Amino acid sequence: MSIKRRLIILIISTVVLASFFAALHGYRNSLEQLDDVFDEELITVSAFLSGFVNQSNGLPEKVDSEITYQIFVNNQLISSSMASPNAKMTLVNQGFDEVSFHGKRWRTYSSTSVNEGSNVTIMVAHPIQKRIDAAESILFATITPIVISIPLIAFLIIYIINRSLSTLITLSNEIKDKNTDDLTEIVIHQPPEELAPVIRRMNNLFLRLANAFDREKQLAANAAHELRTPISVLKLTAHNIQSEFAQQSLTPALISELNDNVSRMAHVIEQMISLYKYTPDQFIGKKTNENLRDIVQEVISKNYEMIAQNGQTISLEGDDAWVSGEHFALSTLFENILKNAIKYSGHSTEIKVTLAQDSLATTLTVEDSGAGIDEADYLKIFERFYRVQNAVTREKGSGLGLSIVKHICDLHSANIEASKSSLGGLKISILFHRIKEVSEGVM
Repeated sequence: MSIKRRLIILIISTVVLASFFAALHGYRNSLEQLDDVFDEELITVSAFLSGFVNQSNGLPEKVDSEITYQIFVNNQLISSSMASPNAKMTLVNQGFDEVSFHGKRWRTYSSTSVNEGSNVTIMVAHPIQKRIDAAESILFATITPIVISIPLIAFLIIYIINRSLSTLITLSNEIKDKNTDDLTEIVIHQPPEELAPVIRRMNNLFLRLANAFDREKQLAANAAHELRTPISVLKLTAHNIQSEFAQQSLTPALISELNDNVSRMAHVIEQMISLYKYTPDQFIGKKTNENLRDIVQEVISKNYEMIAQNGQTISLEGDDAWVSGEHFALSTLFENILKNAIKYSGHSTEIKVTLAQDSLATTLTVEDSGAGIDEADYLKIFERFYRVQNAVTREKGSGLGLSIVKHICDLHSANIEASKSSLGGLKISILFHRIKEVSEGVM
């Protein structure tokens, strides 16, 4: 059963039951109050008849009266109404009683007094049914408007519930109508306060799922395209090795070529694994305060042998710079930038790393004195699997290094841009939001 139907049934049932119990309570109160009124009437009539006896000596024996009464003097009936029985209506000579005669139940009141030496007893009575009819009449007059208003109340309840649950119904229909491939956000104008966080969280979830699916689709498609070439080369190299081995003319050059191709494939796979590892979901809660200068020195030390082999020089300028991030991710970020400069700037070039900070941000800059790239490629180099076609060095690469750098920058809410270096080559600048330092550089 739907929430709407359950609410309608419960609320209308509650209204009906409340009306019923209110009517029942009113009926009982009416009976009690009418009993008091009718009892007061019996006492008043008895007093009236007592005064009438005192003033008259010749009372008719039978009186056609709406009031049922009997007057006894010294236990002798001297006057009564037409509706009264021949015998005493009640054996109680003083007070109220309930008796039966003429096939009805009666409420009686008796009073006894002494008048000129005679005992005068006056008995008056009301049929109990008269009291019940009066109470029912009052109840009917009271309950009729309530009964008539219940359909109107039910209509208002249904209308109010429909209006109140319209947003929830719309949300339910939106979700129900979505197919498995539809991850677009749900748009509901002016949702109630209780549903706004639900809609916002669901839309965030849809967005994250859409981004994840898009990332996986793009990565899978590009990876398949990227791995096709090294696999083909490996097959060709393996075929050449097999042929040379059969002819007993196998040379170390083929083995070296095979090793280079295997290394290149391993590098591509490693880069793709790194790219997959750093997702927003996996990155939450991993940030700590890191000294960017220590990370840069560590990465330069690890890659210094490669720099020396290329006849390159490298310099680091700047003091300690603290940022909020994840150590391994920041190491991967700088290592990819550094290797990109080492690989594409060429032999005997200069690489300069600068750390600068102000009250708002910390900036990491890596420049080289290589040939650089065209200005049109400044934004494209951060795309997955994009490789500059006019690079002078013609170095082979996977096109994933700088895309990983861009992804890690996004995880750290850092801005990255490429531009022309003052040394003549490429300049990569990353702007981190600065965190406050504490004494002695310890965070």
